[in-house]
Amino acid sequence: MTSTSDMDGRPVAKTDPTEMVLRAIGISKKFAGNQALKPTDFELAAGECVAIIGENGAGKSTFAKILTGAERSDTGTLQLGGIESTFGSPREALNHGIALIPQELAYVPDLAVAENVMLNRLPSRKGVTTRKAIRSEALGVMQRAGLEVAVDRTMASLSLADRQIVEIVKALGRESKVLILDEPTAALTADESAKLYAILRELRQHGIGIIVISHHLDQISEHADRIDVFRDGERVFSASPRTTPNTTFIEQMLGAKSHVLEMRRKRSGGGERVLTVDSWNVDGRPGLSDVSFALHAGEVVGIYGIRGGGSELVAEGLGGRRPDITGTLTISGKELRIFRTPREAMSSGIAYLPPDRKNEGLVLPMSVSGSISMLIRRRLATAGLITARREDDLAAYWADRFHLKASSLRQSVGELSGGNQQKVLLASRLATEPSALVVHEPTRGVDIGARHEMHETLRALADDGVAVLVITSDVEEAVDVSDRLLVIRNGTLVAELGGDAITQEQVIRLAAA
Repeated sequence: MTSTSDMDGRPVAKTDPTEMVLRAIGISKKFAGNQALKPTDFELAAGECVAIIGENGAGKSTFAKILTGAERSDTGTLQLGGIESTFGSPREALNHGIALIPQELAYVPDLAVAENVMLNRLPSRKGVTTRKAIRSEALGVMQRAGLEVAVDRTMASLSLADRQIVEIVKALGRESKVLILDEPTAALTADESAKLYAILRELRQHGIGIIVISHHLDQISEHADRIDVFRDGERVFSASPRTTPNTTFIEQMLGAKSHVLEMRRKRSGGGERVLTVDSWNVDGRPGLSDVSFALHAGEVVGIYGIRGGGSELVAEGLGGRRPDITGTLTISGKELRIFRTPREAMSSGIAYLPPDRKNEGLVLPMSVSGSISMLIRRRLATAGLITARREDDLAAYWADRFHLKASSLRQSVGELSGGNQQKVLLASRLATEPSALVVHEPTRGVDIGARHEMHETLRALADDGVAVLVITSDVEEAVDVSDRLLVIRNGTLVAELGGDAITQEQVIRLAAA
């Protein structure tokens, strides 16, 4: 491998075609008629670091899944070291030298570092292994990689940054030549992120190719040799961050979309103050640091942050799922303690829509009628009895209002499309007659048409005077639906935008700084 240095003395790999460790030629993927990834070419040289950026749904994840064997490409070929390769599973990809370090790390928390490093390939003599042998082998892998983590500690006792290092060591122990890291610094501090990238620079000196999928544009601009932009299922742009400003990469991410999204309505948020969050703090990664804001009747307030940046903690706190948060909460003029349970949040006037509707919000075998009335069954009861007529009347009202598509109100929710399931979930929460509606990732996993309908529904609810708070990691959604938009980065509220200041470029820049 050959290398040079940039102006700051950092190693920068030269892209020599004879040293290509990975080449993708015309790979693509279609799911149920949707072209998730159009025919795509890609190259990675030994010792090179390539960053991949793009909005949600741009094709990044599908591309990474094909490289790592989680999905098979419909077309094209993959070459490793110039040899055509086909992977039927992540294990096959790993055996060929491609390792994925996912955002959600895969480790056994109660086992020691050494045991995790050697997982699924324990050393043995005559079929017998010992802790001494495991420890010795793990130390050898650590030393060859030039990394240090106490091998006798349990994984659960390590910082997140050190757990990532262990996962990297585990991959290197299998002689991986390509490391793919998905949002590796999403939940790390600045110092931990710097430590991780220093390790990656060292690994590049040994000829290992690095692919980083990230939203942290400023960070990857500092460390990547090349940034590839994916948009609408295509790799549309590729350039060196040394010679290309970040604004160009952002423009390429957004494509032909208007630089300033025309606001559908310009509310001032002048209605009654319904909810006030004051000085919310919680330790951890992610955490919250002195987050404060207000929500008024008749407005949609968005909170945007990249996943792992802390915005999700605000949603969970208002939903009664984070009793460890400190600070104060005021609803309709009454100061309350931080909710201890989801039931306490609901009884205090908060309607919370969780991001995972199937596992956290709905009972899939239950009927549409039963699902919509689920949270207010006591209110519907007369002398302890609930008639099907009362349930159906309530369900019919919401089904008509939200244009629900179902064969009947007795159809099970699990048989509905994702968008219609989300409508049932929303109806069940609004049936509680809340003071404020808090929706977390409202259009995750729904198609474009259902997404548009959900946004129109949230706007209509605000028109009717409902106070709506939308917490999302989808920048397009945040900009499209919000009257006011709050941006959270690393647990801190860094900006509040309104009117024409709400643009995707501005929001991405603030969230990814």
